[in-house]
Amino acid sequence: MQSFVFRGLALSLVLLLSACQSAQPSADALSPAFQRIEQSIAQEQLDVARDQLAALEPRAGQDERLQQYRRQLADAYMLQGREALQRGDLDAAAKAIGQARSLLPDAPALGSDVRQTLEQARQ
Repeated sequence: MQSFVFRGLALSLVLLLSACQSAQPSADALSPAFQRIEQSIAQEQLDVARDQLAALEPRAGQDERLQQYRRQLADAYMLQGREALQRGDLDAAAKAIGQARSLLPDAPALGSDVRQTLEQARQ
């Protein structure tokens, strides 16, 4: 009788552990999505990459790569903003820098210095 109880307990434990493992997405399951984001950034499809990142966030939970790709996307938007400033397209520059700021609101490089640069360029 005791062996039956121990087998049942062991089986329950195995089932519980397997259920816990399947509840969290593995890094391998998220890798293709992160690769698509990286590819979109490389192809300068920044709005597509932003949408892909937003769609992935609920599935990824606290995955450290989210912040890495947020930063990478914000850098790409900043580069786009600088290029727009050099062309004299202030509206495109402000939009791109605004997108970067929304991705990383606490980044010091996206603070008042950028806003002042845009205001000076408009004058």
